[in-house]
Amino acid sequence: MAELMHTPLLGELLHTPLFGLLLTLASYRFAQWAYAKSNSLALFHPFIVAAIPVIIVLPLVGVPYEEYREQTALISFLLGPATVALAWPLYRQLHTVRSVWRPLLITVVIGAALASGLAVGLAWWLGAPETVVGSLAPKSITTPIAIEVARVTNGDVSLAAGAVAITGIVGALAAGPVFRLLRVEDDRIRGFALGLVAHAIGTARAFEFSEKAGAFGGLALGLTGLLTALALPWIWPWVSLLMG
Repeated sequence: MAELMHTPLLGELLHTPLFGLLLTLASYRFAQWAYAKSNSLALFHPFIVAAIPVIIVLPLVGVPYEEYREQTALISFLLGPATVALAWPLYRQLHTVRSVWRPLLITVVIGAALASGLAVGLAWWLGAPETVVGSLAPKSITTPIAIEVARVTNGDVSLAAGAVAITGIVGALAAGPVFRLLRVEDDRIRGFALGLVAHAIGTARAFEFSEKAGAFGGLALGLTGLLTALALPWIWPWVSLLMG
């Protein structure tokens, strides 16, 4: 491997965007294959498995994570249009959303408050530093919004991003067993719960149930992110005072 890395042409390729893009796409394709072979077992969700080849390969070829992140800037940019594209399945379910908009709004307010409040309260009760508490506050909203909110709550951006990822993974893993235990079969409820608690990863998991579940997941993802981004910076000074 070391001799191969010293090949001039390959050495140049490693430090170009082409390497990062190929590694990312190949890892995700492998993750999809593993997920299909496992009969869609949540533990083998592509979001989890796709990270493994990247984690292994980068140190082997001597490419720092910061450089890899720059190489894959195009994929990060495309996350924005991909998120906006969630509006299409939501539009197809607009008639259903209109019939239940009141319960949905009440659920978002209560769910967003609990998702953030329980994390903050538990971390504070266990004696976590204020930086950690502030990083956990936006854990249930999508990463780009969580990063901006974490700056307002005096959190660490990297820790906040990690908390968001872990929340999404746990939500995707726990969804199936929880829904079966509670006998939840309505795709509207399953999708909305996943989007509210587990943001984008949960929404992707919701689409595996049905398009309707995915549409409600996307709706919850957007509403929870919007409500948290507007309310948390306003509420946080009082939360800081209570924490002493």
